[in-house]
Amino acid sequence: MQRNKKSGSKRVHRSHHIDKDAIVETIYPAVIKMVGKNIFRVLPPSENFEFDPEEDEPTLEVSWLHLQLVYELFLCFLESPDFQASIGKKYIDQRFVLKLLDLFDSEDPRERDFLKTVLHRIYGKFLGLRAFIRKHINNMFLRFVYEADSFNGVGELLEILGSIINGFALPLKQEHKVFLVKVLLPLHKPKCLSLYHAQCNQK
Repeated sequence: MQRNKKSGSKRVHRSHHIDKDAIVETIYPAVIKMVGKNIFRVLPPSENFEFDPEEDEPTLEVSWLHLQLVYELFLCFLESPDFQASIGKKYIDQRFVLKLLDLFDSEDPRERDFLKTVLHRIYGKFLGLRAFIRKHINNMFLRFVYEADSFNGVGELLEILGSIINGFALPLKQEHKVFLVKVLLPLHKPKCLSLYHAQCNQK
């Protein structure tokens, strides 16, 4: 079954590169469904409960070659000049984004790097999802600071927020001031601050 999914992804990937006009309206639900079926999953618990990201090697995803192919296809789809957000928003919705955000806790840094790029593309193309994305990233940070023992994707999400903040108009809105005081500053408290200190202080 895994082999069938992989070969199917390869066919779509190749055809996408061969025909630049392949992105017609009927392909949107098929691509989004395929992406969801392949990447959305419950992440396994860490095998090393005393894992130290500064000392230990991360647990890499065993099916990464397959996942990488799907992520690459999705990015090609989103970045295509033929992609239309007005159609895509029917399928890339809040529920899709929430599942995407959950994957940022993946221990595999390769997956988190792809997720960072995918979420950034979605944020740029779907204006109606921007406030929702910011709100839920904020919630994830608050949960990490006050409730969770660890969260693997802090650095990547901070990189995304860094580029978002650079695009904020002056003077800052109240929402952005609240983020600075209630979310960004508390991120300096956890013991693992050194893992994302550079992103926390990016300009």
